[in-house]
Amino acid sequence: MSVIDRAVEKNANLSYVALKVIECFKDAGLDLNYIDDKISEFSDLSNYAALHQALRILDDKNINRLADKLGVSISDLETTLFVLNKI
Repeated sequence: MSVIDRAVEKNANLSYVALKVIECFKDAGLDLNYIDDKISEFSDLSNYAALHQALRILDDKNINRLADKLGVSISDLETTLFVLNKI
């Protein structure tokens, strides 16, 4: 089942960034219960809120996955987290 199908099944409203984060969890082979919890956690978050949440909780491997999925560099994400933590 795709991430989108799983989110639809959960009636989740995932932003673009939230969807990419959930895809990272799926690509990492994480447990479906964990993924379901994260779908709930990221549901209804704006792109900005989802990005901030993701940057605070993702490990290095998933940060790399997310950067690839978003088409940005790791340093872009690190700078974004730095700025979001300041405001």
